[in-house]
Amino acid sequence: MQQLISLRDEKNQFLTAYFPNYGSRRIQVEKLLTSYTRMLEQLMERPPSEWRNIVLIGCGVMVTYMDDGMTESFTIVLPDEAQPDINRISFFSPIAEQLLMCTSGDLISMNTNIGAYQVRIDRIWWSEVNREVERGTAP
Repeated sequence: MQQLISLRDEKNQFLTAYFPNYGSRRIQVEKLLTSYTRMLEQLMERPPSEWRNIVLIGCGVMVTYMDDGMTESFTIVLPDEAQPDINRISFFSPIAEQLLMCTSGDLISMNTNIGAYQVRIDRIWWSEVNREVERGTAP
């Protein structure tokens, strides 16, 4: 619900804070926010158990790189919570933006400034669990 308020109802203030100048990147992020908030509205009508397989802001995501089988985990967060050194990436980042709203098992062709590659989403979890693991209090 809090994400809906910030990203839908206060979208213009949010965009202005991070993209004060109008341009293609702001338009791209505005479209992403519109799609994301529409999906959240639809999810709010469904039981929370149905949300667990969808990449949302605040979720942890483990991906496998299909070319070499290596895995990597990220937590997708709001921009002011990003800490790339511990894989807490802003949903504005090219990787997170492409993972957002995908589901567990999806194969995604990632396009970044380093090149194109394919990843599979292997696992999705809620960030509250991440924080418990970081604190050493997870079950």
